[in-house]
Amino acid sequence: MRARARGGWWLAAAVMAIVAVAALAAPVAAGSAQRVMIVSNVTFNPAGPNFGDFAASGPAVDSGLICATGTFVDTGLKFAGFQSRTGHVQLQVLKDFTCDDGSGTFAVKLQINADFNTGIESFAWVASGSSGAIGSLKGAGTGSTVPTATGNINTYVGTIAR
Repeated sequence: MRARARGGWWLAAAVMAIVAVAALAAPVAAGSAQRVMIVSNVTFNPAGPNFGDFAASGPAVDSGLICATGTFVDTGLKFAGFQSRTGHVQLQVLKDFTCDDGSGTFAVKLQINADFNTGIESFAWVASGSSGAIGSLKGAGTGSTVPTATGNINTYVGTIAR
């Protein structure tokens, strides 16, 4: 009789352990990072902040971590350094992105290395959700900029999660 009680305890403990692991694994799986590419068309605005639209693609969009399209506005600009010999400048730019599908907003911080001679930039970016269904969004990556007649095109490549 005693052996049966002990066997029942081990079975109950094993079931409880499996349930606990399953409960912990679900949030981890939901938070796994997904690749994303965001292409934004920036319009320079001498009278106010720069603005534009964006399109996102990749597994992060396919899985619903981030919206496919939207708009953005620059909310901050800070010069962080200048190399007069080479014409390079370091900038920090803050942007607020708003999803067209109503899923929310997210903020992006860019750390930019710009070449004033060519207009070409490279940057590192960090994103965090601000509101709505994507309020818990986090992400990071690198990117590049190509000048256009009225602004530039930024291409962000990286991963995001929630």
